[in-house]
Amino acid sequence: MEEREKKQEVILTGVQVGFMYVGAIMGAGFASGRELWQFMGLFGSEGIIGTIFVAICYIVLGAMSSYIARAKKTNDFAVIITPPGHPKLTKAIGIFMAIMLFSVLITMSAAGGALLNQNYGINRAVGGIIICFFVVLTVLGDFERVSHVFKYIMPVLFAVAVITSFLIIFKDFGDLGYHQPVEPAAMAPNWVLAACLYISYNLLAMIPMISSSSIHTKNDRHALWGSAFGGFLVGILALIIILAIQKDMSFADASDMPMLAYAQLISKPVGLIYSIILFVAIYSAATSNFYGFSTKIPVGPKKSRIVILAACVAFALGLFGFKNIVAYMFSAEGYLGFAIIALLITNFFLTYKEKRREKTLEKQMKREIDNEFFTEFPGEDRLDYPDTIVRVTGGAGGEALLILGSEKTALYDTGMACFADNLIYNISLVLDEEKRTLDYILMSHTHYDHIGALPYVLKKWSDAVVCGHEKASRVFRSERALKTMEELGNAAKKTYHRENAEITAQGMRIDRILRDGDEISLGDVTVKAYETPGHTDCSMSYMVLPEKILISVESTGLLRGPGRISTAPLKSIDESIASAKRLKNMDYECLIIPHYGVCPYNYRYDFFDDYIKEQLEEKKLIEDGIARGLTEDEILEEHKKRYWTAERAKAQPYEAYKLNTEIVIRQLMNR
Repeated sequence: MEEREKKQEVILTGVQVGFMYVGAIMGAGFASGRELWQFMGLFGSEGIIGTIFVAICYIVLGAMSSYIARAKKTNDFAVIITPPGHPKLTKAIGIFMAIMLFSVLITMSAAGGALLNQNYGINRAVGGIIICFFVVLTVLGDFERVSHVFKYIMPVLFAVAVITSFLIIFKDFGDLGYHQPVEPAAMAPNWVLAACLYISYNLLAMIPMISSSSIHTKNDRHALWGSAFGGFLVGILALIIILAIQKDMSFADASDMPMLAYAQLISKPVGLIYSIILFVAIYSAATSNFYGFSTKIPVGPKKSRIVILAACVAFALGLFGFKNIVAYMFSAEGYLGFAIIALLITNFFLTYKEKRREKTLEKQMKREIDNEFFTEFPGEDRLDYPDTIVRVTGGAGGEALLILGSEKTALYDTGMACFADNLIYNISLVLDEEKRTLDYILMSHTHYDHIGALPYVLKKWSDAVVCGHEKASRVFRSERALKTMEELGNAAKKTYHRENAEITAQGMRIDRILRDGDEISLGDVTVKAYETPGHTDCSMSYMVLPEKILISVESTGLLRGPGRISTAPLKSIDESIASAKRLKNMDYECLIIPHYGVCPYNYRYDFFDDYIKEQLEEKKLIEDGIARGLTEDEILEEHKKRYWTAERAKAQPYEAYKLNTEIVIRQLMNR
């Protein structure tokens, strides 16, 4: 395998997604108790109800954001929020969200200054400078560095916040001497409106981090439960902190950072620990939001300078004071966020409806394929694969089979690009359960319906070794061939109603050239390769040992059901017949036929005989036409009378049939 210095993709678990959610919200306002007091705590028992409502909304809205991100395969928050078909609105939302995310750094800079000033009497500017410096340093490292921040520090922050809250709840502070009346802010005068504003404001911080983390998970399940788990954690933590800061209502109202003030009352060590944790929480929230802001800055040599300049502006604005920012800017942004919530919910239901439509069409397509394209042999199941092999096919096209050895795994073919998401999901279900990775990809040949999804599989498992015929590597080096694959892919996605699918042939490669008789060890399983040309000159068949499972290729025929065999010798009829004879004479217990599945046990040898007979009859028909001096078009018409049936038309477009048949006719006319 060639050396490839490629950066590993960041893959997150559901738990990590949850803590990244917490990190996006658990900043200065949250961990200090200031936000929670301003929007819920000061309303007493009604504030507790508001907190429960907030927690439910966090879970629901987080899951919605994650679902859209996975469905649309994007972390662009403007696309996640805005329903499709409104490009101007999407652009406007993107700008608005970027401004909102930028404003969070203003808040966190002010919070860093307030923390050091309240705790140590240090000038507010110092704390702001420290926060902005480390945020810029992290964000310029892109998502991998950002994810590491949350992966390691958020569980610690969460645990310390919970422990400190319980210490406050169960400690008797006596009369703290604060007796002034507690008044809500003018922009959030009651608990219902305040809770809604709190949800709305924090949604702006949550969406970019949830979307970015969700698309870096192994599958949809990890993303969805991770985002819901994160919302649950935030809700639980918020409830615990509110119960703590309500210990003395006047004391909490008088403090810039109520949780820190209480922690200092418990003891100096507790106060010191909480101040450190709070400072880190400020940094983590600032990082998550500023990262979201940075994703809207075009990639280029000037991006770093823009990021640094924006951080300097945020620092300057943060000097206005933390308490004032929470009371006024948070509320104002909360009102603006109501429109964001409405758009997000609308987009979720539209996306969900579209995905349901796609799944319905896929199921319909599968039924049509099963009922019309194939006929089961009595008492047989064509999809009953041996235990060593797992069918992971994502949709129409060639079958994708995962071969499991004791040490390594191999994927046979990938199918078409428009079903790549389904394929990767199916593979991940198997590999994640067994805590394994994909080691090899085995190519049957270079036709698009068999290897179109290869670039997407390699994006997911970049270290997988792609194995195939030497002539396949030539195809992948041809820009013309790659362009044709993309054209076929775009046609396929329309045919199968997968219009949102990304189509590219860039990234096709061969890492290991296979020659006749080469073996690939998967531990207790060995895969042996055989050159079987005829369909293409790069066609390969494989034997899985020691089970003696033979995976044939289209060179040796296609099976549709009892008495239904198709031929496809696009390169050479004679080579196709020779390949079929060779496979028939091998010692195998199970035969897997492309596009069909498992050949009935009692028919596994007779299949090749029937195919050869069918191929020779087709060859004779064409040769008879040539002998009679018929033109290519006239021979095609005679071929149509026998082979172009209504049944075949269900499985193959006429244009494809015509093109393939013309190729076969020319083979024999030009000999």
